[in-house]
Amino acid sequence: MMAVLKAEHIKKSFGGQEIIKDVSLEVNKGDVISLIGPSGSGKTTFLRCLNFLEKADGGKLTISGKTYDLAKSTDKDGAEVRKFTGFVFQNYNLYSNQTVLHNVTLGLTVARKMSKEAADHIGMSMLKKVGMADRAGDYPTALSGGEKQRVAIARALASNPEIIYFDEPTSALDPERIDEVLQVMKNIAEEGRTMIVVTHEMAFARDVSTRTIFMENGLIVEEGESKEFFAHPENERTAEFLRLRKDEWL
Repeated sequence: MMAVLKAEHIKKSFGGQEIIKDVSLEVNKGDVISLIGPSGSGKTTFLRCLNFLEKADGGKLTISGKTYDLAKSTDKDGAEVRKFTGFVFQNYNLYSNQTVLHNVTLGLTVARKMSKEAADHIGMSMLKKVGMADRAGDYPTALSGGEKQRVAIARALASNPEIIYFDEPTSALDPERIDEVLQVMKNIAEEGRTMIVVTHEMAFARDVSTRTIFMENGLIVEEGESKEFFAHPENERTAEFLRLRKDEWL
């Protein structure tokens, strides 16, 4: 099976401190990969390096058949890579002065030069998929956190990306809004979408992900098929982490 994405020996430092030390990952079509681990382990930085939102200090990325030397990457490279990806941010990143529908379609009309009519058709289809079609004319300030995140997911889906990144998509939500977002993500996964999810939702990682990766101190400590990963972790540090969080997934 040909990889949708292949990351090799990614490294990133801030102020002389290594945040990502040497991380490699291969993602196949239809994979749903959860990145778990303690805060500060490098999960989000790694995800942002994959989408060129942070410039890595070293490593290579292959996506859609083209390989990039990340240390030498340019803004043009980043724009090129992001044609194949969607990114769902922790804090939504919606434009408060644009309607829900326009937030979803802006990338299609501006970056992809699509007609407004065609973009609106796709946008409404994606909003329907996440249960937000009836709010298309509203502005983000009128929405709950869960609703904003569902709009953000619709926006990521609109360009039909090869892979979607989720950066802790439920961490900014009130507890009662978390399930509605996780259900949308589960539905997307069941469609066969390729996803990498940085998450603290252990039950999602176990039940929805095809693979789970435990990161700590800028390294991958352990990875495996999700059901087996949770049932029989091989690394003692992974086992300890899961024991401390067992109320969230058992």
